Amino acid sequence: MVDTSSSSSSLPGAVKAQPPAIRRLRFFSYLLPCVVLGLALAAAWYFWERERQEIEQALQVEFDARVRETTSLFRERMLAYEQALRATHGLFATSDRVQRGDFQSFVANLRIQNHPGLQGMGFALIVPPDERERHIAAVRSQGFPAYTVQPPGDSGASTSALYFEPTGSSFLSTLGTDYFAEPSRRPAMEAARDSGGIAVSNKVKLPEEDAAQVQAGYRMYLPVYKNGKPQGTLADRRANIVGWIYAAFSMDGLMDNILGERANITVEVYDGAGQDEDQLIDTYSDRVGGESAVKLFYATQQVEVGGYGWTLTARSLPNFTTAIAISKLQLVARLGAAASVMLALLTWVLLRRRLRALSAAENLRSAKEHAEAASRAKSQFLAVASHDLRQPIQALSLFVATLQAMAGRAQVPGTEVSHIAQRLQLALNGLGRLLNGLFDLSRLDSGTVEVARRPVEVAQLLAELNNAFAGPAGAKGLGFKVFAPRGHWVDTDPLVFARVLSNLVANAVRYTEQGRILVGCRPRGHMLEFQVFDTGIGIADEERARIFGEFYQVPNVAREREHGLGLGLAIVLRSVRLLGGQVGVRSTPGKGSVFSVTLPRAAAPELATTVPAELREQFTGSVLVVDDDPVVRESMQRLLAEWGHPVRVASTLGEAINAAADLADSLALVLTDYHLGNGVTGTEIVEAVERRLGRQVSAVIITGDTSPETVADAARNGLRLLYKPVEPRVLAALMKSIQ
Repeated sequence: MVDTSSSSSSLPGAVKAQPPAIRRLRFFSYLLPCVVLGLALAAAWYFWERERQEIEQALQVEFDARVRETTSLFRERMLAYEQALRATHGLFATSDRVQRGDFQSFVANLRIQNHPGLQGMGFALIVPPDERERHIAAVRSQGFPAYTVQPPGDSGASTSALYFEPTGSSFLSTLGTDYFAEPSRRPAMEAARDSGGIAVSNKVKLPEEDAAQVQAGYRMYLPVYKNGKPQGTLADRRANIVGWIYAAFSMDGLMDNILGERANITVEVYDGAGQDEDQLIDTYSDRVGGESAVKLFYATQQVEVGGYGWTLTARSLPNFTTAIAISKLQLVARLGAAASVMLALLTWVLLRRRLRALSAAENLRSAKEHAEAASRAKSQFLAVASHDLRQPIQALSLFVATLQAMAGRAQVPGTEVSHIAQRLQLALNGLGRLLNGLFDLSRLDSGTVEVARRPVEVAQLLAELNNAFAGPAGAKGLGFKVFAPRGHWVDTDPLVFARVLSNLVANAVRYTEQGRILVGCRPRGHMLEFQVFDTGIGIADEERARIFGEFYQVPNVAREREHGLGLGLAIVLRSVRLLGGQVGVRSTPGKGSVFSVTLPRAAAPELATTVPAELREQFTGSVLVVDDDPVVRESMQRLLAEWGHPVRVASTLGEAINAAADLADSLALVLTDYHLGNGVTGTEIVEAVERRLGRQVSAVIITGDTSPETVADAARNGLRLLYKPVEPRVLAALMKSIQ
């Protein structure tokens, strides 16, 4: 059983780890600018916060002064109402009977319109029950025929709103109203009567005003006693009460313009000492919205006049902060942020400059090492390639000399000729495999190999692998098992990937003397992992990174030909990378190895009907061979003629055109080299032949040039491309596919 516990080896071409000094500097080149930015922003925030606190302290002082000013103005306006009330009381103190005209003239002289919120002055007369009828008749005789005391029917004493100045449109509707009977006014009237001083009613409506909407208002009462009667005791005051002078004022009027021109605070007035929602009278401000860069201030003040209290709450609005203060905060914030970013950028630039210097030094050192390694690898490669090329050439030379010596005999046994021919073929096969491997490596390294990735069924792919290697493995007495799961598809180029798997399995068969070989596939998320297990000789840890190099064979120090050329794994690694996959290897010396290839999964394609290649018709028609090498022309001509195809050969552009004209309609295929004499290319040969015939002709370019330019030129012209040396079976299969 194969031991798979060993870790996967690092493969050639992986990104070389950077030196620790560069890795640390690269890490700090990202970390330190962030740290500097954070510290600089913290310092900027500290200075911004200190500036904000200083501004808030100054604004707090200003806010407190504004609140005191507003509260004082509120109290002063209330005291002005009281003074007007007491002045009117003086009118009644100087006369036993104040007539309507006297009251009207006196109130007019008070100029109460100069007192914000004061709606008017009135007088409520106490009407005893026994004088009700006489009182009503007297008032009606003064020009108020509809006058009566409201509400009527009460057997006790009542009051009548007898005077109110200035007279408004609603005066007649309230004339004669008994305010003493209303719960919102009576407590204040009783308090004024019993104390002999000022008392303020609860919140009432003000129907006397000519406003579009009835506003919240209050009544301020002052009792009027009989002149000359005692008022020293509560009983005296209750016995000698005549009525009440009252001042009607609205809260909206009272608060009108109380904030002045600097409407940057809002004041809420609550009825009484509480701050419940139902006690809120109104909010007075310009209602300026927005956000504030500093905190909003808040204060509460209690105001009591005439035994009645109000609660005033003041809040600063966002525009309370002066523009200069905001500008200072913004300036500090912007300068702090800009300085922080500049410091971070400066730190980053300095570190990156240092990093570039270290990287340049490291790249220079690495480039020097790579150049030295490349020089050593080139020398080693040339030495090994020269050895592997010379071996079959040496064998060919010896066998050719043997044939030349045998040609001098009168009779040559056929068995000897056959034996020498077989050896010649083996030498040629070895030479061809070496050249093909070298060309494959060259094409993979130069990027000229084009892959056509498509969904490929895993079961079919592994079944073909089983058919190819079950026989060779059985011939060595090895167990060979392929696990081909159904329903899995892989995204790959089937030809390129089949060669990858073939190389891996061929190595497993070659280096396994006993035991078994297992080939399988298992899903890995969105990927598929193909694995080749063997119980062969294994690979030591120090060898794993080298097995994917060219001409490297771990156990084959003598480089025996049957053990291959050491190019298979190099081709595997480059091919898998070209397919977008990964190669891994785990191994234990003496127990075996596991090679794995991971590629993306694919969805199953739609079914399509194809015609098997063996059912296609055989190639028919004449062939034109164009090559400037006479040996290649002759060998190609003899081979195609042996296969039964009419053949014409040419070495130049002119000869090719003439030969094409001679073949005319029978010409079906052009086989041409790419580089010909006088700078002529194979694509130009094909174009000239097609112009001469006036039709398209199937054409294949056979060349030893693996450069990207050659591949691109052939692709632009839609021509197939084969690389020398071309095996006869490959050429036959290609001609068979051409109709």
